[in-house]
Amino acid sequence: MPSGQKIAVLLCTAWMMFVASVPARAGSDEIAAAALLAPRWTGGVIGNAAFVPGPTAAAAHEPFAGTLVLGEAEMTTVPAKFTDARILGRDPHRFPAVDLAFITDQGDLVPVTQDVIRAGSAGRGRSFWDVIVQPGRVWSVPADGDWSRAAFPFALVNSIEGETHNGLATFLYRNGKVSNLRFQIVQQTAPFYVKDHFTAAGSVPARFRPLAGIDRQAVAQRYEAALADAVPIAGWDDLAAKVGAAKLEGFDGSAPDTVLSGLDYGGTFYLRSCASADAAAGPLPWCDRARFGVWSATKALANATALLRLAQKYGAEIFELKIADYVPQAAGAAAWRDVRFGDAINMATGIGDGSAKRDPNDINDGYLAPGYARWYEARSVADKVAAIIRTSRRYPWPPGQVARYRDQDMFMLGVAMDGFLKAKEGPKADLWSMLEREVFRPIGIHDAPINRTIEPGGKPGQPLMAFGYYPTIGDIVKLARLYQAGGMHDGVQLLYRPRIEALLPGTALRGLPTGERLQFGETTYFTAFWEERYDSPDGCKLFIPRMLGWGGNMVALMPGGLTGIRLAHSDSDDPAVVDTTGMAVVANRLVPFCR
Repeated sequence: MPSGQKIAVLLCTAWMMFVASVPARAGSDEIAAAALLAPRWTGGVIGNAAFVPGPTAAAAHEPFAGTLVLGEAEMTTVPAKFTDARILGRDPHRFPAVDLAFITDQGDLVPVTQDVIRAGSAGRGRSFWDVIVQPGRVWSVPADGDWSRAAFPFALVNSIEGETHNGLATFLYRNGKVSNLRFQIVQQTAPFYVKDHFTAAGSVPARFRPLAGIDRQAVAQRYEAALADAVPIAGWDDLAAKVGAAKLEGFDGSAPDTVLSGLDYGGTFYLRSCASADAAAGPLPWCDRARFGVWSATKALANATALLRLAQKYGAEIFELKIADYVPQAAGAAAWRDVRFGDAINMATGIGDGSAKRDPNDINDGYLAPGYARWYEARSVADKVAAIIRTSRRYPWPPGQVARYRDQDMFMLGVAMDGFLKAKEGPKADLWSMLEREVFRPIGIHDAPINRTIEPGGKPGQPLMAFGYYPTIGDIVKLARLYQAGGMHDGVQLLYRPRIEALLPGTALRGLPTGERLQFGETTYFTAFWEERYDSPDGCKLFIPRMLGWGGNMVALMPGGLTGIRLAHSDSDDPAVVDTTGMAVVANRLVPFCR
């Protein structure tokens, strides 16, 4: 098949998969063109189906290539007022002023970048928010005359935090003119500084600016490569039809506040749910394209992956390297003198603000101590490292013995790995760029937005690594498959296999005690994974590695190559938030663990 025809088939197939995921609706659900062109709108959340092509949709009258220049706007929110009207001096109730550049490719609306577009964190305007934009669609409807429609999914984020507030946006365009941008925010992962779980809607004034200095062909090629490498996604009913509904019962257990969940099985990811927080809005369209803030699951998805790539590339001695040798500010700090890369990835630096009690251990003893905010809110890498050094207190035990959870230590490991890479490959080397080039792109991840430190003069910052990665469902699945395959992809060993083999599901106890007790006993922490004990009804007693993030974000690597994913926005202490027993029970029915 010629390449152009192949790309068209891929785009058509992807579009048909999306349309199949959106419930049927009446044409009256469309937002009228007059409403999009009106100077003001103060309504609330409506059905998500109004933001996607309906039954009367046809091809757009013209492609779109340009930049939407958006002004700030007050959002209509539920709740109407937030617990904190100002956060770090900024307003979380305002949609940010941002410039969003797009092209179209075979009817899809493709953003020029899927990286974090800074607004609030860069000090522009009054809003607290930055933005991430994902691909959408362009089309036309007879009632709009010669106007075409465009829509896309997006997320409000902030560059020092780790959650996403996921939404949809739409606008009209023709001959270099655009309407206002109508948007709504209908789902989120767990917030931190913004204490409220909220939905929002609004209308943003917009104007059109022609694209300048953009290689449109390169943007299209990157997008088409991402489509070609997309993970097949099907509905939960498809899996039930394949294996029987009874085998899938209890998958999510009693986990609260689920955003989405599903199972990677037999080469397809089966999506169980992807709902809006406002039930009246319906399912979240473009769930396969949406990016989700997974908080500390970043520690495994990114930090461990980077360390294991360096170990594969430069040897296992990477685990024994001293952080102080690659972070100049730490060189004179006694607490950091003997801390190795391998200690930091195991949360065992021997540094922290907790008690000296270690039997039984509480991995969270000292977490979020008073000095945490000084590090969390520091903007530059130099200021973040300085904040860590100032508050570094040694425990009475040496590094490597006791696990105490600290985001700061994972950040320091990221800084040290970046310093090591620069020592090996030159001052222009960058840890995240290496990860994108040598791991993500080979496995089919073509965009990988992550929060970075905010440096003077707009220089690229240090990736936070402790949290702040914004993957799609497919990105998570691809990284999970890489681990399930022992770090090998297409016959090439990308990650250090011996360490992965040590952490994958098995009968041997590995890692350090956490004090966290779930259904079958205490969990341990090893190489940024939380190992959960699972006793199969068939007699197998296994440890299942899980990537975990604040709010109930969880990726469980189970035997047989099966991976369960659940993203949530819970602030509950209920063990069900992080318990993967239901996933393991279902997976064991499909591929018996004792085999």
